[in-house]
Amino acid sequence: MATDQQSEFDLFSQPSEPKRNATRHFLGWHRPLLELATEHFTRDWTTGALDLSRQIVIVPTRNGSRRLRERLAIHTAQKNTGVLPPLILNPDDLLAPPADANPTASKAEVLAAWIETLLEADLPSLPELFPVEPVEANFSWALATAKELVSVQSLLGEGAHNASYAAKVLATHDLEPERWQEFAQLERTTFAKLERQGLQARSTARRQAIDTWQPADGYEKLVLLGLPDPPPALEALLERVSQSFPVEILIHAPEEEGDRFDWLGKPEDCWNEQHLDIPAETVFQCSTPAAQAERACQQMSAHQSPHELVAVGVPDPEVVAPLQKSLTSQDWNSFDPAGTPFGRQGVCHLLRTLRDFANTRLLVTFRDLLRIPGVPESAGSFQVPEGKKTFAPTRILEAFDTFHEQHLCETLPDALAILDQIKTNKAPIFRSLQWIEHHLKNIDREPLSQALPSFLSEVYQHVPITDEDQFLTVTQTLNRVLSEIDALALRNESGNERFQIFLTLLEEQIIASKRPPKAIDLPGWLELPWEDAPHIILTGCNDGLVPESIQSHPWLPNQARRVLGLRHNDTRQARDSYLMASLIASRKEGGQLDILFGRVNGQNDPLRPSRLLLATPPEELPERVKLLFQETESEHVPLPWNLAWQLTPPAPDPERFQKLSVTSFSSYLDCPFRYYLQFGLRMREPDLNRMELNPRDFGTLTHDVLEDFAETSAATSDSEKEIRECFEDILSTKLALTYGPRLSAPLLIQESSIRQRLNWWAAHEAQHRAEGWTILETETDLAPDEDPFLLGGMLIRGKIDRIETHPDLGLRILDFKTKKKPLPVIKAHLRPPKRSENPDGFPSWMLTALKGKAMCWTNLQIPLYLLALASRFPKQECVSGYVQLGATKGDVHLDLWQGLDEELLESARECALGVIDSIQKQVFWPPTEKPHYDNFAALLFGAPEESINALNLIQKAHS
Repeated sequence: MATDQQSEFDLFSQPSEPKRNATRHFLGWHRPLLELATEHFTRDWTTGALDLSRQIVIVPTRNGSRRLRERLAIHTAQKNTGVLPPLILNPDDLLAPPADANPTASKAEVLAAWIETLLEADLPSLPELFPVEPVEANFSWALATAKELVSVQSLLGEGAHNASYAAKVLATHDLEPERWQEFAQLERTTFAKLERQGLQARSTARRQAIDTWQPADGYEKLVLLGLPDPPPALEALLERVSQSFPVEILIHAPEEEGDRFDWLGKPEDCWNEQHLDIPAETVFQCSTPAAQAERACQQMSAHQSPHELVAVGVPDPEVVAPLQKSLTSQDWNSFDPAGTPFGRQGVCHLLRTLRDFANTRLLVTFRDLLRIPGVPESAGSFQVPEGKKTFAPTRILEAFDTFHEQHLCETLPDALAILDQIKTNKAPIFRSLQWIEHHLKNIDREPLSQALPSFLSEVYQHVPITDEDQFLTVTQTLNRVLSEIDALALRNESGNERFQIFLTLLEEQIIASKRPPKAIDLPGWLELPWEDAPHIILTGCNDGLVPESIQSHPWLPNQARRVLGLRHNDTRQARDSYLMASLIASRKEGGQLDILFGRVNGQNDPLRPSRLLLATPPEELPERVKLLFQETESEHVPLPWNLAWQLTPPAPDPERFQKLSVTSFSSYLDCPFRYYLQFGLRMREPDLNRMELNPRDFGTLTHDVLEDFAETSAATSDSEKEIRECFEDILSTKLALTYGPRLSAPLLIQESSIRQRLNWWAAHEAQHRAEGWTILETETDLAPDEDPFLLGGMLIRGKIDRIETHPDLGLRILDFKTKKKPLPVIKAHLRPPKRSENPDGFPSWMLTALKGKAMCWTNLQIPLYLLALASRFPKQECVSGYVQLGATKGDVHLDLWQGLDEELLESARECALGVIDSIQKQVFWPPTEKPHYDNFAALLFGAPEESINALNLIQKAHS
């Protein structure tokens, strides 16, 4: 056995050609591999059961093993007999260590050892490996780095190499020798940790297998079938075994191609120059992965029973999902022999979200968790007090959404601090947080094999299981990985850190799919040779996928792989060129091969057609280039965008329009239909991702400070300092009560902005007090019960921010505005018609005149304030306007509407009556084409007349 680096180096550098007991058999390629291989295995068979039990057959994948067994069984069953199958193995089976050797460390054990090594490492002493030290060398950093280094080890493992060997070889070619030496140093430390646990690394185990593997007694020969790209470690093993044991290599190619393969059946580099006979009519250009899926379905629809005749190759994983969707739409089943990555399972998404919340305690992540089926039901039924009911999922989600909008809590501790201060709607939130805290404590204190199944069982008791077999497979995989984690010899790691390792391993698992009846196979590129379907549709035939290529690997670029004897771009291109040639030849007579390639991927990044499609004789190359790079019709004439359906709002409910707020008039004047959505249907899109105050909340908070200020002694002071200090105290108190003692960075910035604006306004307040203005009322009800404000029989409601009085100048009514760039009070209420607008198209009540020019009412707030207060303060001089609290000092000022005379007030009254009459008649259609504000843009797609079926609105308005 090679135990030191020198012997290992020699093992892969044998200078002389050894003497081998190996023979090659060329099966031809006029038919699929499985058919020809079956003929070869049965060529001397006459009667009785077919006995192949003394042969060991090596095939590249588990799917190849399954397909060969099936084919042999079907072939012998046709003669009413059976088969004693050979021992069918994959390369990894041969490269396993001897039974008496130390067991090979699992991925979990290797990760754990690497994490420990990295956390203990003296990073400054490894400047080439870590030129920039991490901000914090914590567990998460160690896990991420360990995953990268294990991935590099896995690539080296193709040749049974380790980092020490790689460092020695690469140093002779000046390929980052210092970096590899530091990597090797850490690797030796990691291997030592594994050895102390009685374990060995994969590369060590493979070197042992190379030195020691022998066929068991009773076997007569070793057969390699369909193995054009064996791992380099297997080549070394077969080199030794073939010197004393018969090895037979079955090659899916004709005898005349023999010089183009090495002794193991690997295609030589000359295949990179091979001209491929690909008929132009079999090549199809498609724009997107979805277009490839549709084209594939179109090609197979010529068959009455596609599952009997067609297999669809999918080298590009992006094509799988749209292809399965397209097949389902045709009522065709599909089967992916590669299985499904565990990361796509719903349970993995659930556990990832739980992990993220456990790491961050961010409330936005918890809200994401609550949106996963089964989670809100579990949270709502957690430890329900006697006599109390469980909370419905909608109640919990609504409570959290409202809580977020009101308090903008960032973390779980922030939420708990705020909950102590609020009184309403806290029960569903408090119970949900208790539930998640309970499970997080379990994860940290108990073995994961107890904590996670307890969590999952709680959640999934509320989720219907549609496929019990699949659910059982998923459960078994979970339990197996949990057992690996529990067996780890970790030191000082918390339960949460074990959870991170667990998820890392879980996401790498593959769930074997159950083959549905009459399914169309969806094999990957390397599985296609094992398909015997006469019609092959190859999708995703793009460069980088076919042939597979290595692009700028940070550790093992193409040159380094070549030096180390690993698979590299030339060997892969030769392999894939050969595989394409065999696919073409095997379907030439009595079959069909269609080749599809995409123009862009799922992210709309451009793709190149496979270079294999350009492997034509020089005289045919111009036509082939023209075919592959032609502009498709769809690129010039895109299909028009169409809505799949229209939304049909319900007919208006008269009960919803018994009163109007002062501010709602502007919404109707802007767009009657959007007014109906907001006030008639009470539709509102919650902003669940915001982490700062929106403009409305920013203004509300500022208003609240000014309202509370009016109740303090500072409200009568003419001292700017006293007023400013009062503003600051009130603002700090309100922020703490509403958003907690620890404000997020965005809130701190907004607090600073409000504080600055109020400081600027403090000077104005002090000046106004000195001038004799005093605060009479704040947040005055526009329509108190004893003095309701009615227009056209409609009750008008609202709050006036402030009413001030002066012994000589009368009253002034103020409304505080906090827009960053203030809009003058007149422009906020009136605008001239646009050039594209015809004034005759407006209702007469919406128009007025200002200084001889036609103007349109857009807002009635200030005029309605004056009209409402006229009866309460008769014969008093009254003026109204805005207090502008803009973002700069110059934009903080008093903006009174000095020219608001009786004529304009009367025009505003007529406009208000027109709006009220229209609402009472339920006129909410048609919509305004370009409203000033559009809170429903995402719903209406900018085309409400196309996206909305207004039948109920039109009928109601005309009834």
